[in-house]
Amino acid sequence: MKKRFAFIPMLVAFVFALALSACGGASAEDLIRADLESYFGDPENAAEEFASGLEESAGDELDMLGITEDEFTEAYLEGFAYEIGEITVDGDTATAEVTLTIKSFGDIMTTFQSDFTDWAYSLDPSTITSEDDLYKQGGQMLLDATRNAEAKENTYEVTYTRNSDGDWEMDAASESELTNAVIS
Repeated sequence: MKKRFAFIPMLVAFVFALALSACGGASAEDLIRADLESYFGDPENAAEEFASGLEESAGDELDMLGITEDEFTEAYLEGFAYEIGEITVDGDTATAEVTLTIKSFGDIMTTFQSDFTDWAYSLDPSTITSEDDLYKQGGQMLLDATRNAEAKENTYEVTYTRNSDGDWEMDAASESELTNAVIS
């Protein structure tokens, strides 16, 4: 009869061991989702991070154009969003579907260059009071082109590979594609 009671603690220990093993680490899908969320950042903080990077890379140029990093950032990121869709894991590789909604910087610059060129050719040279005024007009036109641009939605298939340490890493080609999507 004592052997029967010894079986119950062993059964309880076995059930606890199974429960603990089920709780072990995050799934590959969760790790990849967290990495993508970290890559794109919190949409609430995207403007602050973008403005900070813009200030470092183009702050003087924007000042010369008479616009602030915050003005440009607000106009550029209007409509910005991302959605992480289905994540499929197949052994040591995985793909994640990411839908990114953002304005095209290339389209903004094309519109700006066209508008500025048209304006400059229509300008009577005798009305130019200073080079500073030309820059300020250009800045206002750049800001208008940015505000008027429509955010476009595109879907990307992002590839991940599990490295020898068991960590999931975004492939260089996918990272390049996403970087280009944000800045082009």
